[in-house]
Amino acid sequence: MVMLTGIPSTLTAFAGWLSLNPAAGDRIHSDVSVRHAVARYCEFLDTDLVLGADPLTDMDARDRAITAYRGYLELFNTAAMPVSSILECLDRFYVFLGLGPVREDEVSHVRLRRAR
Repeated sequence: MVMLTGIPSTLTAFAGWLSLNPAAGDRIHSDVSVRHAVARYCEFLDTDLVLGADPLTDMDARDRAITAYRGYLELFNTAAMPVSSILECLDRFYVFLGLGPVREDEVSHVRLRRAR
């Protein structure tokens, strides 16, 4: 298990970045819902995931973490639209971190292999 450190300070910096980098079409206070979704994801990262690297600094670990989180959300029958919205929030978080958006084709590919 990789020890994640600095999540609180990262979330604080992300909140400041969000206010300076709104996405096109963002509503007033939409940054609150983005921060909430990202905070829930960071709590998930603090579980016993075995990713091999820090998902906040490594692209492959990021993709494995997102795949695991998506599966976690779907386990609780989270509807497709909210899952999509959550993944968009996480894209913004990873753009802030400098890793760029999640490689959705990689996430979908892993899901297809699991389903078989």
